[in-house]
Amino acid sequence: MNKSTSSKVRFWQNIDKNPIGVFFISFVKYPINILYAGLGIIVFMFSYQSSFSEKPTEPGFFAGKIVFDEENYHRIETKNIDAQVKNEMGNPVLTLTCTQEKNLESVYLKIYKIKGPGTYFIPGDGEISNIGNLIKNLDNYQDKNNFFESSLPNKEGVKNGVGRVNITKITSNFVEGELILIANNPKGQQAVLESAKFKVALQN
Repeated sequence: MNKSTSSKVRFWQNIDKNPIGVFFISFVKYPINILYAGLGIIVFMFSYQSSFSEKPTEPGFFAGKIVFDEENYHRIETKNIDAQVKNEMGNPVLTLTCTQEKNLESVYLKIYKIKGPGTYFIPGDGEISNIGNLIKNLDNYQDKNNFFESSLPNKEGVKNGVGRVNITKITSNFVEGELILIANNPKGQQAVLESAKFKVALQN
């Protein structure tokens, strides 16, 4: 056996002892393995992609019709919306906030004892009243008349329990629903939000 042949034999013997080498030889001896490997990679890529598709990839939105006091109705539309569900006093509580960037009009909701899809009233008749606030300009936070609360009486002294959140779907990942809210500021001026819809990913 000449030196060249001896080197080749040692080379193939070393490959046979190496796991990577054995893997390589299996492709050389059985080309069908290349097809199986390709299919395996494709299946892995699809399963990896689908594991993320269960979570909402689109940004949240909030859209509705709003009016403050005697102004004209206009649209409030924003993707600047956050929501989270956390336990407070042993019960799940949904908190939702949104702010329209162009004029800083804001909506703030806090729904206690959230149990899933259904209708929740603001303030409601529970031991802890649900919260529903409309804010005319979030930047003007020092002016209390800028904040309209559903729990304050209007100028006729009638308490506004007029708020309703209809949660149409809620999962561990997102919440969506519809909202109607009537609120007053300390002056007795009234703000109304109607035909509002929202969908937003829940923050951890």
